[in-house]
Amino acid sequence: MTPRSTAHTSTLPNFLGLQDADFRLIDRYRDLLDSETPKLARAFYDYLLAHPVTAAVFRDFSRARLDALIQKQAEHVSGLLASHLDKSWRESMHRIGALHHHLGIEPSWVAGAYILYWRHWQKVLHEQVPASDRNLLRDALFRLLIGDLMIQLDGYARASRETDAERLALFDVLLGVLAAPHGGEEPRPEGLLQQICQALPRKSANVRLAGYVVSSAIGEVMTMECMAGLQLPELQIPKVAGDPFWEALESGHAVIQSVDDPRAPEWVKALRDRVAEIGIFPFGAEDLRGAGLIGVREKGYFHRVGSVYFDAFAHLGELVLRLRNQALRDPLTGLPNRALFLDRLEIARKQTLRDERLLGVALLDLDGFKQINDRLGHDAGDQLLKAVAQRLQAQLRAGDTLARMGGDEFGLLLPGLERLKDLEIFCERLLAAIREPAVIDGDAVSVSGSLGVTLYPLDDSDAGILMQHADMALYAAKDAGRDQCKLHTPALDETVQAEAEMRVLLDQALREDRLVLHYQPIVASAGTVLGVEALIRLEHPEKGLLAPAAFFSALDHPRLARPIGRFVLDTALRQAAIWQRDGLVLRVAVNISTRHLLDARFLEDLQEALSNHASVPPEQLEIEITESAPLLNLADAQSVLKSCQDLGVRIALDDFGTGNASLTYLQQLPAHTIKVDQSFVRDMINDPKDLAIVAGVITTSRMLGLEVIAEGVETAEYAALLAKIGCSHLQGYLFSRPLPAEDIPAWITRFRPIHRLEDASLPMDILPPILEGHILRVQEFLHALRQESPFPAHVLEADAEEYCHLGRWLRGEGALLFGDSPDFAGLLARHERIHNFARVAKSLLDAGDMEGALHQGNLLASENQLLLKGLATLTKRQETSSG
Repeated sequence: MTPRSTAHTSTLPNFLGLQDADFRLIDRYRDLLDSETPKLARAFYDYLLAHPVTAAVFRDFSRARLDALIQKQAEHVSGLLASHLDKSWRESMHRIGALHHHLGIEPSWVAGAYILYWRHWQKVLHEQVPASDRNLLRDALFRLLIGDLMIQLDGYARASRETDAERLALFDVLLGVLAAPHGGEEPRPEGLLQQICQALPRKSANVRLAGYVVSSAIGEVMTMECMAGLQLPELQIPKVAGDPFWEALESGHAVIQSVDDPRAPEWVKALRDRVAEIGIFPFGAEDLRGAGLIGVREKGYFHRVGSVYFDAFAHLGELVLRLRNQALRDPLTGLPNRALFLDRLEIARKQTLRDERLLGVALLDLDGFKQINDRLGHDAGDQLLKAVAQRLQAQLRAGDTLARMGGDEFGLLLPGLERLKDLEIFCERLLAAIREPAVIDGDAVSVSGSLGVTLYPLDDSDAGILMQHADMALYAAKDAGRDQCKLHTPALDETVQAEAEMRVLLDQALREDRLVLHYQPIVASAGTVLGVEALIRLEHPEKGLLAPAAFFSALDHPRLARPIGRFVLDTALRQAAIWQRDGLVLRVAVNISTRHLLDARFLEDLQEALSNHASVPPEQLEIEITESAPLLNLADAQSVLKSCQDLGVRIALDDFGTGNASLTYLQQLPAHTIKVDQSFVRDMINDPKDLAIVAGVITTSRMLGLEVIAEGVETAEYAALLAKIGCSHLQGYLFSRPLPAEDIPAWITRFRPIHRLEDASLPMDILPPILEGHILRVQEFLHALRQESPFPAHVLEADAEEYCHLGRWLRGEGALLFGDSPDFAGLLARHERIHNFARVAKSLLDAGDMEGALHQGNLLASENQLLLKGLATLTKRQETSSG
């Protein structure tokens, strides 16, 4: 097994295509390039200082400090040329990327500055590098620059994520403390502030001290009423001219105070070595004043995170001033009341603008509640309100707010929405929860709900107007027949209407039997037809046959996803049975929507379809999923796909490479096939990055024993290139468009392999690195038997021979290459014996029989040598026959 550190060290240069020869070429011309670095460094800072956005960062820098930075920049260029992008360099660049984030330098400016590097080196290359080396050196330097920029941007992104996490932690403190149930007796408002003070240092890694002064009679000495974090004696702040606390109170503006400031008052200096910076956030006016105090361990923290988050703490302090003798919660349901809801609305509006998302502001009213209240009495009405509140709370996401506004009306704040569809799905879930009957005093009671929603900042109004708009939408929902949701914004109504029409179109087609499947062939690189992918079409009475683009968003709608999925499964398997009856055995791939896959009834639907068409073996069915399903619920997706695998059904990961989590899914999801997205295939000859990604996915899949299908293959040249880099299967218009089922047999009869594929050389060999890893793993196991190291994974488990490095290859590409050889079955048996020897050795070791364990280890090592010799023989035999 390759040590993790070594593998990681080589990952980036390999990904960029930088080989040892490239670094040697750079080293050969490093002195020449180094001689130009002072000029390049000065040009770099001239560029930064010429633009207001970046110049603002250096506004207060002295000439000497700027000269030092220029020198540092020159050293950076020299270091980059000598770095080979090794581990220490990557760590250093990660720190620089994080520093750019803290200084407020946007990634686009950093990337723009790298253009200066390239232009400068281009000139040097043109004028001073011999033509024989010029193109090779230009390519190596370009990849080196891209790698350095990637590392810095990764450091920037990590720092950004840390900042976002800090902001979310602060926001979570505000909402979490106020939303937490407090038992039967409502806490005093000051108690809520104390909980916030306690939660801040607990949830934020940077906050070390949090306190409040909330008083209507501030004298000459201020005493903290609430404090948490550092263990300090009672903190008293005397009124002294220039004191930052009193300055903040009198000006009404936040003050950020460094503890290193020699002018700081004594109470601030006393905190030195315990915090780096203090923020004072005032609130109130005249004789109703107060302030919040936050001490943090990192200088520049408030600038990095943003003062608006701490303004929210001040706003809450002001709320306490106004609500000292009032409860913040509804006594019946325990939900926030109207006053707290409106306060949270103000906070959520600020958060929404910063996050660049949508905030749903909703009012919900129970339909028919008055009749139940009148018929069964107020006690029953109260029970119903509590039951509805509990159901609604169960549907909320983290960060959502549900409040009782009065009577049978509830308010909702739904932050972080990305799409209108998210809102629609969520509102449907709420209304469905309300419809469920509730048992009140032995009677089954049913109500429905009407929901009015407006979306901020599309509805760019203040809190009061947003509430009015939500109220107007609520009454529109009631007027339209109740038990539904209405949006206020006319522009949004148009969008929702268009999607509604799309759903109606699809629903009608499903009910009227106007949905059909067409089938696109999938061809093996060797020239045979593997199977087909089933693709849905809609027969429109006026527009003819419509592709999925005309109704795509409706395919995953809550009411349609399962019926359409059942239709696809049944239709595809019925067609496979017809083909099979006619002597045509084809694997059929079907697309399963995210919602249907995660539906609790999906496995029942799949088993029913397989049972209805029992003549089709389960392994001839392959379900294709996109990465959105695991993103929504990875644990459920893993469980469902494992059950599919147990049934014998194949799994394909579709559109692979288009999302951030793709490589993670290879580790965590059971899969037999990877489908490389056509967006990478389409331009891989012209774009080296696309080619690198396609080649990387293919190689990784082959080492894992997975089939690879390249989508969107349209020319013979592309097909030949994909075959040469090891892609086992191809799909695209080069071979065929999606065809009606009845046309597939004739197409297969006419199909002839592409000439270029027949001439394609054997794909690059991936067996050597797998064998090296296997040999290292055997050695590591033998060391573990002698108790010199831990036991490696995928050796001792019951099915380890199927999932170890060599096992995956043997059952995948190995079977493809050598499966017809009579010796191959013996190799599989020998590999299984190796794992059996390992299990027996471990059992003996656990029983205290070291001698017996080592004997089994020797047998394992001998069996492994025979396995390696057998593989070598088969490989040589293949090379001889192909030569």
